[in-house]
Amino acid sequence: MSARLLLDERILGDGRHASTWASFADGRVSLDDNGVTGQLSVTALERVMVRYGLPLEAEIVLDPAGDVLELGEGRRLRRFRHHAPVDATGRDYLVWEAPDRPAVAVIATHATAALRYLVLRLDGERSPNEQ
Repeated sequence: MSARLLLDERILGDGRHASTWASFADGRVSLDDNGVTGQLSVTALERVMVRYGLPLEAEIVLDPAGDVLELGEGRRLRRFRHHAPVDATGRDYLVWEAPDRPAVAVIATHATAALRYLVLRLDGERSPNEQ
């Protein structure tokens, strides 16, 4: 288990390296995208993962010691690299695990883009008194 989970790494248009990290405290998921920060509920994270995720294929075995962010009540978000036969190179995936539900996987860049959008949207909707 880690205190922070790397969700995505990418190269920006100007060539700089960018990373998006998630952490969990006080029942909220915090995202840090190169200094742009925000919080989401665990429910919002779950909805993104379930909306865009597909069931994890049975032959994929997750490393119990791998990168994981524990979110309480048996829920967890994992990151892993998988090299599917159709891909030229491995891809990073995020896996949502919750009790009594099958695990779902989403390409990390896709899930992270949706989460970044939610954080930015919520930040834009805050009143000046909340900022």
